[in-house]
Amino acid sequence: MTIRLVTDEKIAETSSKGNQEKWYDPASDCWYKLDQFGYEALAETVVSMLLERSNLEADTAFTFVRYRMERLRVHRRERTGCSSENFLRPGQSLITVNRLLSSHLGMPLQEKLTRLPSGKKRVAYLAEATADITGLEFFPQYLTLLFEIDALFCNDDRHLNNIAVIEQGGQYDYCPIFDNGAGLLSNTRMSPMDISPSALITALQARPFHTTFTRQMNTARSLYGPQLAIPKMTADHIWEVLRSALDYYPRRDWGIITDRVETCILTRQTKL
Repeated sequence: MTIRLVTDEKIAETSSKGNQEKWYDPASDCWYKLDQFGYEALAETVVSMLLERSNLEADTAFTFVRYRMERLRVHRRERTGCSSENFLRPGQSLITVNRLLSSHLGMPLQEKLTRLPSGKKRVAYLAEATADITGLEFFPQYLTLLFEIDALFCNDDRHLNNIAVIEQGGQYDYCPIFDNGAGLLSNTRMSPMDISPSALITALQARPFHTTFTRQMNTARSLYGPQLAIPKMTADHIWEVLRSALDYYPRRDWGIITDRVETCILTRQTKL
């Protein structure tokens, strides 16, 4: 079934790499997000399905957003996208760490981070300053978990506006982990399909600290300990999750997408 977004209005631009269109539908209390430069919806959906296999909700205080594939009628065209339930309750707001810390500092957060002399001090500042301001004791562990997930799924778009907390009446809570659509080499403009996945992975830089995924993850782990545990995945496990999502894409691309997704996960899980 194709979902029709009748307003045909772009109401949010959520990616630092482009204008990925996103809509909120009050009737369903869901968000809908379009593919923009490749197969972002597949990446969102597959990552959330694979996180179901992890310890995230069983052993930690945190949760994550579930995504599902959708056909969307937008701008008089049928498009591929994904949807997720709105996790904000009435009166709640999403506050990015960029906004939160920049306001507290009275200067841009990025400027403050740049002045710190090492990656370890930058990670510690981001984690501990956020914890101090919000009262969220386990925010350092939450940040470490984000970096582990990004490292596993090659999400190179965890900029400072993609890390957030929930605020209501001056009280804060942890935000469900969301926005993994830049992972799994989904942006085919920046990661062309005619280049081998292994070469593309090697060239990626982790954000927000513009270093390797392994270094960023291990820096946080050295400070706050490992957080993510997920059983070793095989190509069969990945295919089981990937198969239904591929139906939303041209059959000619199935093999290439599968190879890219499998290479990301099978390569990166050895570092976890």
